[in-house]
Amino acid sequence: MNTQELTILNIGEDLDSLMNLDPRGYGVCRILYEGSRRFTGEPTSTHAAKGLIEHAKKGELFYILTGFVLLPWKMAETDGIISSTVFAKFVINAFGAKPVMIVPDQCDKAIEDMCAVLGMNFTYDIDNIGENTVCIVNFTKDISLAESQADEILSHGKPCVCFTNEAPGANKNGYFHNATGVNTTEHEAKYDILFRKCQDLGIWNLSIGDLGNEIGMGAIEDHIREYVPYAELGGCKAGTGYGILADTAADNIITATVSDWGCNALMAAAAFILGKPELFHNGETQAKVMEAAAKAGMLDMYGEARPYIDGFGENINCPMVDMMKALIEYPPTVSDKTEHWFKNTIRKGFFG
Repeated sequence: MNTQELTILNIGEDLDSLMNLDPRGYGVCRILYEGSRRFTGEPTSTHAAKGLIEHAKKGELFYILTGFVLLPWKMAETDGIISSTVFAKFVINAFGAKPVMIVPDQCDKAIEDMCAVLGMNFTYDIDNIGENTVCIVNFTKDISLAESQADEILSHGKPCVCFTNEAPGANKNGYFHNATGVNTTEHEAKYDILFRKCQDLGIWNLSIGDLGNEIGMGAIEDHIREYVPYAELGGCKAGTGYGILADTAADNIITATVSDWGCNALMAAAAFILGKPELFHNGETQAKVMEAAAKAGMLDMYGEARPYIDGFGENINCPMVDMMKALIEYPPTVSDKTEHWFKNTIRKGFFG
């Protein structure tokens, strides 16, 4: 191990710790992280960032699947959409890729308004994605149309990455659920079919979740079934037999207390590894996009159109983003003073 590798490892530990803070105190984030960390074998934020950097390509399509519709309000929640829109900007600036946000139609206005805050353009034409532009594609909620729409989207060009963030995933019986096991199948976009097609094509994929009912979380199926409420067999209130756990198993995963926090950690990790911490946004920008999403009608998990994400307001989300940014900005400022510390630490062998 060299100095750079040790720094990336420990920055990853820091970011993973931040994204798994547990202000609620109910511990599910800790449960999930044990499983996801075992799955990746290293800090999940930096593990995902390394793969992202390797596979994101200039000028190529980059799928971002997100958008969870909440009952009884039948409107999409803020978690997932907010960080995914910021991530679209990151993908443009860091890699020159062409982000395609694949979402339920309830998300359109919020994405448009957040694009304005972030200084991005938007289009609904996947064949004409200009510079500094995100493409918005609405995916069907009708299962009978999902396969044909997935094929149609892929016909416009194979993406370099398929990324999902707080995207609802069907269980083994094809049913979708919210966090408490309520059947939401009728209201969710069926883009897990597109995700599977991307996997079959060998496209690098990454999923972020905070419970287990999101696309990709089947990667740690046994762990989630054993420890997460409503994920056990027969655990859902709809009586569908397989609980809330999504059947899709991503090749790379991040779990966090809030999916948006996991996405923020991913961006911070990638910015650090690229040596460009300026690519990661700050708390001020975080507040602006949260407020834009709320004004556009996006809901907090409790059904309120307010600048909150999964019950957490700007007083937690914005300082967390600023802390992540500070963590990735700091190491280069002291590298000339700490080189001997690293050499002596590495020589002791604790880190392998």
